[in-house]
Amino acid sequence: MNKRNEDFLKRLLETFKIEADEHTKAITSGLIELEKTSSAEDQTTILETVYRAAHSLKGAARSVDMIDVGTICQSIETVFAELKSKDMAPSAEMVDVILKAVDMA
Repeated sequence: MNKRNEDFLKRLLETFKIEADEHTKAITSGLIELEKTSSAEDQTTILETVYRAAHSLKGAARSVDMIDVGTICQSIETVFAELKSKDMAPSAEMVDVILKAVDMA
């Protein structure tokens, strides 16, 4: 790899780290809020926000070949799609598992 490509990749990864940090914070804070709220309307808003953050992080991870991060995000998206469609209800255990997954991402 030439110097120009190495510099580009370095800048791309630095940008990804910043973006990933923002998305993981949004996911984490959303999950914590989800645990605290019982309002169906608020839960719907939170679910959509967390879903979008996971989706955005997945795309960003895939763009820099971080396949494991993308896979974790896909799993989070799947869970939140189920929650959004009311096929499952949020639980403290589910939130704990997703928080651990986000820590791994």
